[in-house]
This record gives sequence, C-alpha cells and structure tokens, in this order.
Amino acid sequence: MIRLILPAIIAASSAAAQDSSICRNLPFSAKNCVRVLACIGDQGVTFDGQARGWDAGAVTGQMSDGTSCSGVWDSNGPMGTGLARLGCSDGTDMDVIYYNQDNITGTVIGQGQTSTGHAIRVWSGENVLQFLTPQGAYGASLPCVQGDIPIS
Repeated sequence: MIRLILPAIIAASSAAAQDSSICRNLPFSAKNCVRVLACIGDQGVTFDGQARGWDAGAVTGQMSDGTSCSGVWDSNGPMGTGLARLGCSDGTDMDVIYYNQDNITGTVIGQGQTSTGHAIRVWSGENVLQFLTPQGAYGASLPCVQGDIPIS
C-alpha cells in the first residue's frame, strides 16, 4: 500500500485527473481537487493522479506501468509540512513529505520513498503543469532523475 500525506490535496485516477468536470478547484471548498504528478525511482516510472480535499483528504492515481494507488494526505505536518501515504495494487507503499510551495503557481513540492527503497519526487497543485513547463517550452515535463519525461 502507498501512503501519502499532502497539504490540501487528494488524488484520483489519471483519467479523472484529465477530466475538468471532476477536478474543479474551488478555493476553501471541501471539494477541492488538484493534479498530483510524481517520478518514482530512476527507471522512468511516473505517477499521475488527483488529490481532493482541504487540509486533508484522499489521493488516487495510476503509475505509468498501470499500477493503481490510493491513500490519504494531511497538511498538518511538523513545521508547515504535509504528509501523504499511499498504497498500490502491487503491494508497494509510499510515504511523502510536502515541504515547499511555489507561490506563483500554488504548486506543492515534495519527496519521499517507496517501501521498495525507490526515491519519489512529487509536484501537485492547481497550476502544476504551468510550474513544470520551462519558460519558452511547448509542453510540461517531469524533471525525473533519468531525464525529463513529457506530460500533458
């Protein structure tokens, strides 16, 4: 199981992450929903999902290898951090700490580790694609260890 705790975020399936009718971010609403993207390890595996809630909630999504994951997040971590715990259908658990936010895009940044020892880098927020699109670039990409991975 992957465990993830995020500040004001919950994730859903990647199909739902693409569906604007499902993921409308209404400030200060319990129905808040933002996209969650992550690099897992150094072999090109990514996570695409959604986080829903305000101050705490649920995260769901799917790895690029088809593994589904779900868990919870909470923004009441020590010294302003958020924590997330996820469990995956392949038995993998993930723990993430969100420790930074880009104030311009509202993107939360974090890192963690899977139960199998792989590093996790996470980005989440209403404008996460804007944050992950380099100035002058034509599209967003995840800055993973093995190189940038294009996302849409």
